[in-house]
Amino acid sequence: MIDMQYIYDFKAEMDIMKFVGNYNEIKSILQQYPQEQWSYEMILAYARALNYLQDYSDQTNPFEQAYGLLQTVSDKGITDAEWHLIMSSISFNLQLYAEAVKHAKQANTIIAGCADDMLALYSQYD
Repeated sequence: MIDMQYIYDFKAEMDIMKFVGNYNEIKSILQQYPQEQWSYEMILAYARALNYLQDYSDQTNPFEQAYGLLQTVSDKGITDAEWHLIMSSISFNLQLYAEAVKHAKQANTIIAGCADDMLALYSQYD
């Protein structure tokens, strides 16, 4: 079991890494721990990293992997704009355009305007 103080410190470190866009580092750190020990925030960070890195080195589609991970926390994500934004981007990359638009619109209902750029882009494919 991971020490909770470690989780809090780790979350702060991950927030900083997300801010500077160091997705390789996020992915590398998270891969050191069993997924069943990951918090909701860790799953979001890993899914975002997969989305940005698009690394096929393990022969697994990173978008499909991220999509599956996000589905495991959909009960928490349903009211979280960040979850919908990540899900929208990943759905778009999987060419699930209607789903991408749906998640972007839902993100906008949670935080007004947060997905306007996505919706402008995705409307070309809807």
